Amino acid sequence: MIDRIRFIWQLLVLGCILALLGIPAILLLHVEITPAVLLICLGSVTIINLITYLLMYSGIQKKDKEGMVFLLGGIGVKFLLYLLFILLFWVATKNLSKAFILTFFALYLIFTFFTAGHLLKLLKNK
Repeated sequence: MIDRIRFIWQLLVLGCILALLGIPAILLLHVEITPAVLLICLGSVTIINLITYLLMYSGIQKKDKEGMVFLLGGIGVKFLLYLLFILLFWVATKNLSKAFILTFFALYLIFTFFTAGHLLKLLKNK
């Protein structure tokens, strides 16, 4: 229980830090992405990683065979949620610029490494 609360807290802090650093950075560097798009992307990535972590955390707490199903299901859900986000964003804006794609993949990598680090700590402790 404490691990989940700690992860949620650290995930929200990471999201806030990236928002506080990202908005001035895109304004200073004159990137083709707006602060609203950055915040939408950041919020979506945060929520997707939270859902994935909670699903995988419940899998780690189960027995071996059931736990593996939850872990693989978490990876599948994460992939589908990211795919759905990109599809909905593309339908809404009709344009995926290079700046958006780079921003999305940078956030994806940051949050994936963050989530994977927490899951590896849980697996080591179990």
